[in-house]
Amino acid sequence: MSRRPRSALEALSAAEKANVLDELLAARPELREPVERYAAAHLSSEDRGAVAADVQDALLSLDIEELNGRAGPQPGRGYVHPVEAADEILDEALQPFLDDLARRAALGMSSAATELAVGILAGLYACRDGARETVLQESPDYPAERAAEVLHQCHKLGVDLPDAELLDLIPEWDTLRR
Repeated sequence: MSRRPRSALEALSAAEKANVLDELLAARPELREPVERYAAAHLSSEDRGAVAADVQDALLSLDIEELNGRAGPQPGRGYVHPVEAADEILDEALQPFLDDLARRAALGMSSAATELAVGILAGLYACRDGARETVLQESPDYPAERAAEVLHQCHKLGVDLPDAELLDLIPEWDTLRR
């Protein structure tokens, strides 16, 4: 039984693929325009349901044990309250989504930015009741507090949110949207 040889491209890490793309575009500048179109198409669409699931997974997968090294007496910081440590850990997990939101808004991809923002808010809403044995247990107000910050960030970035849909997606947080 013969095995199909593995593709070198498939074996590359994400960073190595990025380097290969950079080198290819440097060697073949005529490819830049079609690659730009592919990149724009990729960035201009987003699935709010997938984003919500990813946000929820990122926040609920943080085990309570992660607080052990971050809460309590910390060299150079003094005492760090468990809620403060939990917020920091949760912020680290949420930050890539917020960075992506800002990036898409800066690129003028308003539809994708809107879908991403709605997905982030829906993911936070899904975490509003926390979960036992997760970092969210230590910071039960985190989802609502960060949702308010996401709404503020959307306003600053010029990302229009669909109010009627948000009312359906995050009904208990209606007051945050005002």
